[in-house]
Order: sequence, then structure tokens, then C-alpha cells
Amino acid sequence: MIFDRARAKPGALGSLRLWICGFGAALTAALAGCSTNTNVNNGTPVVTVTSQATGDFSTYVVGVTLYSLTRTDGYIAYPAGYTYEEFADLTQRVDLTELLNAVGVPTGTYTSASIGIDYSSPIIYLKGESTKATVKDSSGTANPGILYVNVKFDPSHPLVINHDQSTPLALDFDLAAGNSIDAATNTVTVKPFVEAVTPGNDTEPVRARGLFVGANTSAGNFVEDIRPFQDNIYSTVGALTVNTSSSTYYNINGKVYTGAAGLAVVAGLTSNMPMIAIGTLDGTPPGTSPTITPSLTATQVYAGTVVSNGQYEHVSGIVTARSGNTLTVSDATYLYYEGYCTSNLCFTWYPSATVNVGPSTVVTEDGITASGLSAQSISVGSEIDAVGLGSTSGSALTLNATQSVVRLQSTPAWGTLASGTAGSATLNLLSLGPVAASGFNFAGTGISGADDATAASYVVNTSAATAGADQSATTAGTLLRADGFPTAFGLAPPDFNATAVTAGAAEPADLVIEWNSGSGTTAPFTSEDSSSLVLNLANATTAEVVTGPQSTSLTGAPAITISGATQLAIGNSANGVSMFSTSSPFYTDLSTTLNGSTSVFRVVAVGSYDAASNTFTASRVDVALE
Repeated sequence: MIFDRARAKPGALGSLRLWICGFGAALTAALAGCSTNTNVNNGTPVVTVTSQATGDFSTYVVGVTLYSLTRTDGYIAYPAGYTYEEFADLTQRVDLTELLNAVGVPTGTYTSASIGIDYSSPIIYLKGESTKATVKDSSGTANPGILYVNVKFDPSHPLVINHDQSTPLALDFDLAAGNSIDAATNTVTVKPFVEAVTPGNDTEPVRARGLFVGANTSAGNFVEDIRPFQDNIYSTVGALTVNTSSSTYYNINGKVYTGAAGLAVVAGLTSNMPMIAIGTLDGTPPGTSPTITPSLTATQVYAGTVVSNGQYEHVSGIVTARSGNTLTVSDATYLYYEGYCTSNLCFTWYPSATVNVGPSTVVTEDGITASGLSAQSISVGSEIDAVGLGSTSGSALTLNATQSVVRLQSTPAWGTLASGTAGSATLNLLSLGPVAASGFNFAGTGISGADDATAASYVVNTSAATAGADQSATTAGTLLRADGFPTAFGLAPPDFNATAVTAGAAEPADLVIEWNSGSGTTAPFTSEDSSSLVLNLANATTAEVVTGPQSTSLTGAPAITISGATQLAIGNSANGVSMFSTSSPFYTDLSTTLNGSTSVFRVVAVGSYDAASNTFTASRVDVALE
């Protein structure tokens, strides 16, 4: 059974910081938004957070906040009051976008935003490291505190806030453009590079975490007050209407429902029950609403014990080995009892943790109403969120989930194709989730020892995949991404059951160039115009294209095609970042900025690479100045 009370932790630290709206505000106040200004002609910026190019990091936990917005008349609005930041692991905001807040500000046209990133107590680990990285700023100051980045909106797309309407605003953290890595000394020099995009163009699902307010079953929706990431301390930051459908998946306290049956259970929840809705923001563009309260249509809803709530502890990560009922979980995020929160940081990260399961462990599969699941369904390669009672001893973390719930979450498996058929693909496995194939111990995964999974010949069942089921015509050596779930422990082969398979060439690739670490270059391009940037690799210390776990070194004079890019930025944290949605004004600004004395630290682009022509076609380009 699921334990019915949380363990008290004597001597634990606790704190409560209030947003300007106040803790426990009435629903009507939440729906109306809140502001530091007495002007009641408010509208709602619907603020989301995503990140890009995080491959250098196992975890990147910092405080983030949309600190202020500046209007054309010089008025400065503070969207969440005189804010304290929300703590987020930005490596977990790549395939999933987070709804940060939706609180009101006075109407008008806003031309810039100030975003704060708090490096006072960062939890940053480089890939492959078991100790935290040393974090410093460009001047050498360790843990430099809050660094602010002023972002100027694209002049053709300012943030326009209308009375009693909702308008989307996306904050995009580019970790590749905002950090310099010294792997030899396990040091990260932070040079934050943040974009503010109006409207946002991110296509990933949106995760909206909050507290339950009430449901309207006849209308097929419910309302939650937003409390993002893993915050269990602050009050809420705006309201969200969550629309549902007959196919919406629900996991309430470890019990799974679909459609109206699930909404009926939600309607019976107590007020302020923690919950998460995952889906797509409504409106065109998404996040736009003719009302002051935005809405989201959910494909998945989670509530109660299966959501981090400060009362029950969670360990999430990927299972890299299993022995009996003992799981080794790598890249482990530990969400602990709220009494241990420092400010509103209610979680930490461990390179590895132990999770114990047993016959009474309730197991569910995110988004799928699967039957017959048990602790045996958890195998090597499973990404999990386990609920239980945690204990720590030095650097060791153990969670007892023998009487509680484990959620199985979809795992991305990357590999190159060895052979394929209409319903199967055998991969030379490169990674599962965030962990390289070499980090897994597959002992016990097969029906017999001879059937244990191996990285060199990892068998993926594609027959039920909604995309990419037939790999019979795919060329051997092709990079593939398979999303799905490993076969139950002890029952392989196949080793993995895919819900979708995509070619690596169809996945976004990251181009990363860095010059003369610490000084940059005044000549990053041999030529440039509004269509193309030809890179000058002289003195480049990093020059690569990364797709999933696969990296390709660049040589010669690679060109970036920018004519079709819709998100372009140039600047740095010291002087601000300027945004553009088309290449022509971006090039004009770039040519003015690169005057022979301005140094470029990094160029980062997102798109696709053609090795034959040494050309990278970009949807996004970031030029980070020294």
C-alpha cells in the first residue's frame, strides 16, 4: 500500500517567501493576475522556460526569474512581484517546456526583459564527473550570485499586453552559448546567454505544475494555481485552466484513469492538492487567450503522491543496474521533505542513488494505461520517478519505495542501426536517457544470461511505434532515436519497446564553436551576409556538431545558412542580448557589432548539418560576445 503520512525531520530548516499576490489568495485574485502597480488594466504574460544545448552537463541547477519588463514609456513592471527566483535543473527543460508563471502586468508594449540567473549555490555537474563543478564568472569570482541579462525583444515582435488577455513569452536558456568548460579542472565559467521570444516558437510539450483549485466536469476542465518546477515553499504565481479530453491520461496517487473517469476523480481532490498537467498551451500562437487566464489542453495529468509536494520524497533518474529488488539509479534528482528546503530549493542531485522496490510497490507507465505492471517491470534503462522514504549518509542516497509508487517514464534510446526489419531494429547503442551505453550493467535483463541486453546489439521492438516502425529500408549505420520503455527485467529480448523511432537527421542538431577560451576572436567569420555565415575556425578551441550523443568535428570553412532562421540573437550578459526573427536585421546588427574590436566568445546554432557540403542549415543562431 502507499504510505499515508510523511516522515517528520527534526531540526530541518524551513522558510516561506511570499509573492506579491500573497499566500493562499482567493481564486478570483489569481484569475485577475497580480502586479506591483495599482493600475488595474492588466493583461497576462504567459511565461515559459526551455533550454538548449545542454550536452556538457549532467545537471545544471540555478535560480531563474523573469525579474522585470520595460515598457515603451519607461515603466518597469515586475511580473511576479519583487521576486525570489525559482530553482530549476535546466538540463531537464530540453524535451519538456515549463510554465513559469502567468501573473498580470499593466497593459502596454514592452521592449525588453531582465532575466536573473542565481549562481549563489549552483548545483552543476559536468558529464562524467562525480563532484560538483567549480563555478565562476568571467572575472574569476566563485559562485558570483545573481547575474542579470537584459534581453531586447525583436523590434518587429515586442511584447504587447492587452487588457484582460493572455500573451505568450518564452525564456530560452542557451547553455552552450552561456558557459565555457574546462574539463581538466572541472570548472565552468558562466557567461549567461538568455533569449526572450515573443511569441515563443518552442514545439515541446508544456509541463504546468501547481495546486488544485476546482473542477468543472460538465465543461471538461479544472483550474490549478501555478507553482513551477519543484517549488514547495512559495505561494502560487497565476492561474491556469486545464482542458481535458476523452483520451487524457490521469495518474492520481498511483491509480490510473482515462478521460471523464479521471476528471471525476480530480473533481474530488482537496483544495491545494499538488498536480501536474502536461500538454499544449491553447491559442494561436500557443499561450494566447482572449481572457486574462491562459489555458492548456492536457494529454497527461498527475496529482497527489506521484507529484513532488514536500510531504513525500522522490528520486528520479535512470536505472543503470538492478540486483534483485535493488536499483542503481544514475543522474538522480532527490526531491526531499519541505522542512529541508533552503529558500525554495527543495531538491538536490546525486551522481548515483539506490532505490529499493518490492512486491507491494505500485508501478505505472506514464501516458499509458498498461495492466499487469509490477516491480519486475522496472529494468535497466528505465527512467523512473520513485516515491518513498529517503535516507542519506555522506554522499550516499537510498530511497525505500517498497510500499509506495514508481512511475516509469519514456526513455530515449540513441544508437546506430546494425540491422532493421518491418518490426524490429538492432542498434549499436550509444546512450539511454542521459547516460552513455558504457554506464549500464545489463546483467539479469534477459530470460537467461545469454539473453541479457548488450550495447553492441541492442534489440528494439518497433512494431507498435507510431512512427518509424519499419526500418527495413534504413541504411546500416544510420543514427536513430527510439523513444519507449525497456522490456521488463529478466524478460528480454527484445530489450526495448519503442513508441516512436526517428532518424537522427530529423532531430535538432547543435553546432557549437568557441574561440580562444577567455578572450574570443574578433574575426569569427571569413564572410557573412543575410543568407550565410562562413565560419573562421582559426584559433577555435571547440568546433563540432552534436546530435543526441553523437559528435562530429568540424574542419575547413563550414557555413551556416541563416536565411530561414526564425530565432537569432547577439550579445552577452554585460551589454544585453538583442533578438531578431529574420536574418536581414540580424545581419545588420551583426555587421555593426563586429567592428574589428568586439570579440565573439561562441557561436551556437540549432538545425541540421550536411557533411557533404559542410553546411549547417539553422533555425536558430546565437552569437555570444566575449
